[in-house]
Amino acid sequence: MHVIACPDPACGAPARIVDRWTWGSSDGPVEHVKTGCERGHWFTPMVETLDQAPVAAAAGAVSVPVG
Repeated sequence: MHVIACPDPACGAPARIVDRWTWGSSDGPVEHVKTGCERGHWFTPMVETLDQAPVAAAAGAVSVPVG
């Protein structure tokens, strides 16, 4: 799984992309993802809005349940 920073700007904890899908629009397909961070935040942002730079998981981090 790809680890990124939580989409919540005030959080910054490591988050995982747990699902991906594409919705159609009048401007063409738009890819969305579902993310979950180790602090319990869940978001479904558009891929283009994410900072996808890899983030190292914190030592002793709590695993985010997937699925």
